[in-house]
Amino acid sequence: MALIELNHLTKTFVTKSQTVDALKDINLSIDKGDIYGIIGMSGAGKSTLVRCINYLERPTSGDVLIDGKNLSHLSDRELRQLRQQVSMIFQHFNLLQQRDVRGNIAFAMEIAGMKKPDIDKRIDELLEIVSLKERQHNYPSQLSGGQQQRVAIARALATNPKIILCDEATSALDPQTTQQILALLKDINQRMGITIVIITHEMSVVESICSHVAIIDEGVLAESGSVESIFSQPKSDAAKRLIFRNVQKAEKLIGDRMVRIVFDGQQADEPVIAELINQCHIMVNIQFADTRNVGGKAFGQMVLQLPDDHLQQEKAIYFLKEKGLKVEEVSSHAH
Repeated sequence: MALIELNHLTKTFVTKSQTVDALKDINLSIDKGDIYGIIGMSGAGKSTLVRCINYLERPTSGDVLIDGKNLSHLSDRELRQLRQQVSMIFQHFNLLQQRDVRGNIAFAMEIAGMKKPDIDKRIDELLEIVSLKERQHNYPSQLSGGQQQRVAIARALATNPKIILCDEATSALDPQTTQQILALLKDINQRMGITIVIITHEMSVVESICSHVAIIDEGVLAESGSVESIFSQPKSDAAKRLIFRNVQKAEKLIGDRMVRIVFDGQQADEPVIAELINQCHIMVNIQFADTRNVGGKAFGQMVLQLPDDHLQQEKAIYFLKEKGLKVEEVSSHAH
């Protein structure tokens, strides 16, 4: 069941000198319990979109529904109550520097009017979840980036939200810390059933934990669907740019007969090219490869240069198709 629905969402910013259409007719549905990725290049409109989801930014037109409630119909007071159900985590943590870890986590609960004994009890629970018990009296300046983001996650969880919105929550972190934070978010999603929306420009974040993804390109929803389907068969140019990085460069190297093979869910440990060479005695040259392991399965593509012999070319193509791979000719004049 859809927990978040965006219907014909448009956001236009008007300044003295120009009008900017940040979002154009976005339609999106995010199911309860999902980890949903929204990805796009810088300036694509992702952050505006996430701010429209919790009405920090009011859309110019269109509707946002959360749990069936249309946000445009709510009073300011009702909106504030709803925002307790929709927490947000930011790129730069947004912690209060003059408060220690406990004080930062307490902040949202104090605003919600919770009693101090209940706040203290909840902080103890949250410190366990984010593994920061030994750091509870430290101030943000005494914490690493990863630890600060853990405090921000604990603060986001404090009011028992249904939804957590993560706006570039890992882009200020190093790769190892990023993986730890993503693992924590995945654990929270599985243990608590909280729906998580991740805004990012990094495909690796989507690969790591998202089940579904939407690709935003210049304010337009270019493509959306399961991570598996979009990785294996991206249809939009925006998706192809994100998934098949550097492919244009590879196509410029093309010689005579080239084929692109697409991996859309092979077992990742199947050595298809090695088998082609060993079993068929056909030498091929890998001009370009961008394959990745998503959940133990291979996704991505390779561009192969085939031998000059026409019979060997056909034999190679037949072998690859028999292996269940999509095989398509690549023009030597590809741009």
